[in-house]
Amino acid sequence: MMQHAHAPVQAAAAPPCPPHGQNRISTNNRFIPVCPRSDQEIGTTASRRTRRGDFLRAATWAITHRLHPKAGDTTLRVARDLAARLNADGHVAYCRDTMWRRLGISRRTLERHIAVLRELGLLVWAVHGTRTNTRPAGSGEWAGTATIYAAVVPRAWDDSLGHRVRGHGYHARHVGFTDHGRQLAIADARRRARPSRRRDTPSCKTNHPRPTAEMRGKKNNTSAPRGARPQSRSQHDVPEPYRATPDQAAHAVSVAAWVRPRVPWTQGEGLRRLAFALRPWIAAGLSAADLAADLSAWRVPRRPASPASVIMARWNETASSDEPAAAPDSGEGTPEGVPPNAAFLAAMDTVRARLTSLSPPVEPEPDPPGFVIRDRILASLAEADRTRRARTAEQCVTFAEWEAVCDARERVPW
Repeated sequence: MMQHAHAPVQAAAAPPCPPHGQNRISTNNRFIPVCPRSDQEIGTTASRRTRRGDFLRAATWAITHRLHPKAGDTTLRVARDLAARLNADGHVAYCRDTMWRRLGISRRTLERHIAVLRELGLLVWAVHGTRTNTRPAGSGEWAGTATIYAAVVPRAWDDSLGHRVRGHGYHARHVGFTDHGRQLAIADARRRARPSRRRDTPSCKTNHPRPTAEMRGKKNNTSAPRGARPQSRSQHDVPEPYRATPDQAAHAVSVAAWVRPRVPWTQGEGLRRLAFALRPWIAAGLSAADLAADLSAWRVPRRPASPASVIMARWNETASSDEPAAAPDSGEGTPEGVPPNAAFLAAMDTVRARLTSLSPPVEPEPDPPGFVIRDRILASLAEADRTRRARTAEQCVTFAEWEAVCDARERVPW
């Protein structure tokens, strides 16, 4: 008896090769390997596109049923390595030079098993890699084009599992199950949902200390000691200056939305985080304009990693500096300051009135609507384009710049 006589690999008399896009099963229901390289392309294959899970199941099925005489455990290892690197479209870069080292096999062995996967209808070429240099000439660097494979499953696998497939070739879709396929799918789902029975050895088991129950009189109900009960802990312990009602939080978000575009170093922070950091300042009575002016005057890095943390740290420094130092206890009473008299208050009112007359408070202007800002930007770009085309030859630094100006003038419509 021959070595591979029991494997359904080839019939006694191989049928003719079917045309492109047709089923790869012979008349006696035996799988036909996809040997022609022209049928291993993404546009000529009879297999349909798939994702990681079905690709691995189809590879395991094909190797288990010995559909190819050269497929084995190494072929399955290669398939698993490719499946781990599949992207959302089901494509994967070959990366031959790193793959054979990662798997611990020779380069020739890797190429042989990749060819086996192609002949099983599990891989097709999406992009053929070449050794053509893609870097600019004269750069002194070389980089070729990578080979991209697409994961597919043959029609024989769909037929064996009772899949109903609509369409032909790479873009065919799995749309349902036959009666037999539905029974197989239900059995597979139950097998996957069944919990695995793990039995640890006695050396792996540990006896954790358990709290001793308290016996109360002659009753048969007991309770665990108080120290063993978990203490209820609040999940959201917000410090006092940052607590706010829903209306105050919404107002802080609106203030942060007004401040953020006007302070450059805060523009990398999220709106809600910035509003949370600004809550103490808003509660202190500062308006949006005052906050923007104060934050612009701070000396901070150009792009801090966390602007909200900078603002919260500055508030902590301010709050700690405002707290009076604790005086040592003494028997004598602490002397209190003398309140200002009427003359001093009148002088302060005069100074405030004079400052108000010299620089009256300016209310912040409302933001213009979006279409106004867009028109201004387009007008400024058009003005800059006209200025660039109106340059003379003396104003251009190089001859290439003057040629670009002349070309731009010729392209301008009348």
